[in-house]
Amino acid sequence: MVAEETGLWLMNAKLKIYMWYSKRPQLVKGAGLALLLLIVLANTIQITVITDPDSGSYSSGERAELEKRNSELRSLFDPSSPVYLDLDGIRDPYPVDLEKYKKELFKENMFNTWISDHTPLNRVHGDMRTKRCRARANSYIPTSDMPTVSIVFIFVDECLSVLLRSVVSIILTTPPDLLKDIILVDDASTKVEVGLRLEEEVDTFAGLVKLVRHTERSGLMVARTTGAEHATGDVIVFLDSHIEATEGWAEPILNRIAQNRHTVIQPNIPAIDFDTFELIRDVADTPQAHAVMGGFSWDMIFRWKSLPDREIRRRHGDNSMEVRSPTMAGGLFAMDREYFFELGAYDLGMDIWGSENLEISFRIWMCGGVLEINTCSTIAHVYRRTFPYSSKKDVGHKNAKRLAEVWLDEYKDFFYQISPPAKSIDMGDISSRLEIRNKLKCKSFKWFLETVYPEMEVPSKDYIAHGEIRSMGESNRCIDNLGGWKPPSRMGLYACHSQGGSQYWQFDKKTNEIKQSQNYVHCLDAVSDSQIQIANCHGQGGNQKWTLTKMGELKVGDNCLDHDSTFLKLTPCNGSPNQRWQWGFVFQHPVD
Repeated sequence: MVAEETGLWLMNAKLKIYMWYSKRPQLVKGAGLALLLLIVLANTIQITVITDPDSGSYSSGERAELEKRNSELRSLFDPSSPVYLDLDGIRDPYPVDLEKYKKELFKENMFNTWISDHTPLNRVHGDMRTKRCRARANSYIPTSDMPTVSIVFIFVDECLSVLLRSVVSIILTTPPDLLKDIILVDDASTKVEVGLRLEEEVDTFAGLVKLVRHTERSGLMVARTTGAEHATGDVIVFLDSHIEATEGWAEPILNRIAQNRHTVIQPNIPAIDFDTFELIRDVADTPQAHAVMGGFSWDMIFRWKSLPDREIRRRHGDNSMEVRSPTMAGGLFAMDREYFFELGAYDLGMDIWGSENLEISFRIWMCGGVLEINTCSTIAHVYRRTFPYSSKKDVGHKNAKRLAEVWLDEYKDFFYQISPPAKSIDMGDISSRLEIRNKLKCKSFKWFLETVYPEMEVPSKDYIAHGEIRSMGESNRCIDNLGGWKPPSRMGLYACHSQGGSQYWQFDKKTNEIKQSQNYVHCLDAVSDSQIQIANCHGQGGNQKWTLTKMGELKVGDNCLDHDSTFLKLTPCNGSPNQRWQWGFVFQHPVD
């Protein structure tokens, strides 16, 4: 094991190039993709690669060498003999108050660290494929003809037992002749357990695992691009650092990419419970299994959506068939390595994380690629209770604005309507990203909505009105969920803040429901004349069927939405200002 400053001189050179161009923005546009690749990781001052100096160089008998090395590692981590992380120097072996210590560890990682530390690193979950998926495997090309694969994990202060279990699960479930390398990118961690101790653990993997360290926090986009640059496999699989792969995860993905290198694939991702660390299984062999795809909302947030009828018909009830997905969650996906860079890698002008998954999803489809969910490939994921770290920057609006300005065309207006603060955010220079779109001859966002995602609701087409709902009796107060994002929660009035969120509503043209912005499955419901709350949208009319008059009244039956000093209510219509409402954007008045 040696530590080499192999990337230092290159990083310094890239940094100088980046600084030179940043002072000459008029030249950036013409530089295009070439410049993008030159400035990759320019904001990382130094990269340290910690690995065997001979790793990454392979002879003509590469497949045989891969199989020999990886098979030996499999034997080392044979699941029949549980392997546990040595906690010496990492955890307090004799805490005075064990329960308090467990809670402290939980808060540190936002999952049950104690349980993870005492769960074998080499546990396996068996074959989770359905009968149809196992049958489909008979039609795959031989593994000897499949592309090789590199795994890229990025992390910041990850729990060591979770990280190592992720690595070992890949070793135990990936065909030995296909696994080229595993890249661990440390985005400036400070924890002791992922410091020198991690380097010692990496040394046990016989050169398969490469550890790359950033000396400054760079964020997901830069860290993953770092991993991609160090990867040597034909296909890159980007994974979160708290996963467990299952038997047969790799072959469906690699077989599919071998057929079309422009296919980008997300696996099926069941949950590992953050408290018990038990796998929540879903292996139902029915047409309804895995019946979801990725979508989005106009605030540029990823949303899971039920499969539309057109996709159900295309799959003919076969749940082993891939799902064509408009977007992806972004944590776990596979992509041809060369295609990743040809398509523009990540937008390195984005900060930390957020919106990058939608940006690359739109780019894949609009620039000639295909995005799929492969239901026969299963990689389980630990969904933390919440994020254990935060950013001081308003990265969400900045990243979403870069996405909107590059890819949404005229539809970006809907984004700004729901996210007004984004208008004043400095998004940085996007000329190189626009150049990529131009060079790749990418299609319009209108094409994406009409062809890839025709079910997406477009405000001017699918909404009667949307935005804030302001009382005309108290013009500085708007309908607000008062912090009640989940039903049943009583709705009321609060000072208008023009920030969207708790005050953003959509009036659905098809169902006449008024939907809340959080996920558009909760509706304004007149439970009684004295209480208006949100409830699950049911599409059956009744207490959730509203009409908007030209006077601005919102009616259920013969009564009008009214309010007192705090809460909403229904009262007989009388034309008073408290019964009249001004929407942010109105497209249609359905009644006089």
